[in-house]
Amino acid sequence: MNENLKKIEHVIGIDLGHGETSAAICSLQWDTSVEQLEPVKDLKLSGNKAVIPSAITFLDDGSARVGDSAFNTELLKKAKVHVGFKRKPENVSGEAEQTMIRFMKEVYNRIRFSYAGILTDGNHLVYIATPSGWDKDTKQLYVRMAQIAGLPTPNDGVTSESRAAFVKAQHDATLLLGRSMDKGAIVFDMGSSTLDFTYMNTSESLDHPIDNGYNCGASYVEKTIFEKLEKENESIRLFESKYPELRDYLLFEVRKFKEEVYTKPNERIRKTYNFEDFIDDVELEDERFKIAFMPGELDQVLEEVGYIESIRNALVDFKNNYISGKQINGVLLTGGASRMTFIKKLVCDCWGLKEDQVHYDIDPSLTISRGVAEVARMDLRTGGMEKGLEQEIKDLEDSDDIYNTFVDKFSLAYKDELATHVKSSLERFASSETDLSLNDLQEYLNAAPKRAANAMTINAARILQDAVKTNLSHVEEVVEDICKHYSQQGMDVNVSYNVSIPQLSSVDVNGLTDAVVANVISSDEIGHFIGTAGLAVGGGLMAALFSGPVAWITAGSILAFRWLFGESDEERKKRLMAEKMIKVDRENKKNEVLAALDQKITGVDVKIKEVLKNNTKMKQAVKSCVAKTLQSYRENLKAARILID
Repeated sequence: MNENLKKIEHVIGIDLGHGETSAAICSLQWDTSVEQLEPVKDLKLSGNKAVIPSAITFLDDGSARVGDSAFNTELLKKAKVHVGFKRKPENVSGEAEQTMIRFMKEVYNRIRFSYAGILTDGNHLVYIATPSGWDKDTKQLYVRMAQIAGLPTPNDGVTSESRAAFVKAQHDATLLLGRSMDKGAIVFDMGSSTLDFTYMNTSESLDHPIDNGYNCGASYVEKTIFEKLEKENESIRLFESKYPELRDYLLFEVRKFKEEVYTKPNERIRKTYNFEDFIDDVELEDERFKIAFMPGELDQVLEEVGYIESIRNALVDFKNNYISGKQINGVLLTGGASRMTFIKKLVCDCWGLKEDQVHYDIDPSLTISRGVAEVARMDLRTGGMEKGLEQEIKDLEDSDDIYNTFVDKFSLAYKDELATHVKSSLERFASSETDLSLNDLQEYLNAAPKRAANAMTINAARILQDAVKTNLSHVEEVVEDICKHYSQQGMDVNVSYNVSIPQLSSVDVNGLTDAVVANVISSDEIGHFIGTAGLAVGGGLMAALFSGPVAWITAGSILAFRWLFGESDEERKKRLMAEKMIKVDRENKKNEVLAALDQKITGVDVKIKEVLKNNTKMKQAVKSCVAKTLQSYRENLKAARILID
């Protein structure tokens, strides 16, 4: 991380919308873990309001009023209110661009004034949102406008609105969209001027989210209502002819009425507007107009004029021409206008979804500003974390480090597993309530290698995973930290570590355990204690257990032995091997064998390691799993970073 950023304590996210504006703030808390970060907070832009109209009025003295203040009736008699001035910038000197620059400045100044106790020069940065469809050059021009306006916005301080919504959804469990990110999720952003869609699927190899915008924003609704009023009400036409600069004020009042209709969809909404309330004009002082809608009536009007059909067409076009064949598992409706009652049903019908797959933010007008602030904090806190990470991943991919670690762990584990099953066989021989012979012991020992081989076939996956984690501990830590910043789900490395043990050539382990117990009791004592002498002859049996050649073969098959019985008389060998031994003698012999066992198998793992390190098939199988693991880390980083690109 750039140490110069340590002086930055707060980051502000501002959504300068076509119809309304909101802002949010969060503390960077550099030394706090991501799990303990304080949540983003809304900034109050007007009294107790977190959302203000995107409106500005310029006064003769050079000052300006924004938000609701721009519609002050006394000011309106002297100056024109500007609304709907947000558009795709082309030239910072353009009229609309200059209006936006001034609006940016006034909004930022209001924030600085209201939060003077928190915000000081140099202790914060401001990030802004843009429509998803703007290209990189347009976004950079918009950032330049913010910088001209005096906002401390870095050159990369811009985030697409829909991507901000994705991040907000990832951090807000109540929105339920986060669990759809790897199955296909869409942000449906109903703005005042445009309707924007953004598709995300982290399980696909998308270079970027899929965006598209349509010119059917919600301002069409109030315009439709107002045009109907103009046709029906002569007093409105008279007012407009005398005060054309105040037409936007009437349109704003109609917009507020529309919002109330959709905020209270089950109520009859009725309003009366008296011209004398906002203008001194004898000719108009007794004039007024009314608006009233019954529940569902406004939707019917919008259907009749074709507005709902235009949204339906946009939904179908996006599905057919931009995400054709792709899965849609969840949708987040954002933007203040997404509360219109017909939207959810339309989305379900056109995209084939159930209602519980379509989610609302409880405060859709604040979704974007909160998301922008979240993205900014995450980006700043994780900046520089990835330095050298890709090279580290590539070096691990190209080297044999992980394979060598696997071989070391696997060889030691195999030796331990083999010893465990040998000991188990000895224990079973010694503890049996039935008198057993060395033939029985041989049968038990014959089964021990097979059980060890079966166990190692199962354990290979765990051992490889452990070897991967040992070598990737730093990579995992960095990627996990980055992913946790951007998503509550964190990192999901979904890799199968199942490794097939390939058939290896015989391993000559002669000399590792030459006659483990051959010298425990001398052959002179055979006649004195037949059980003991028998075990002495059986020393050849124990030697064979750890002598070669030993054949390693595929999972589940037996570890074959070539038994060595020495030079003793065949008949005597058969008699001694078949002789029954009482429990106390079997226990004594077990303990004598165990006392020498660990020392005699010390080099078994070394021989195993020598063979495995040069086995091409095993190395190829392991490196294939390693490559998949490393790719999963790359994809997790991509899925996190794509949210802020």
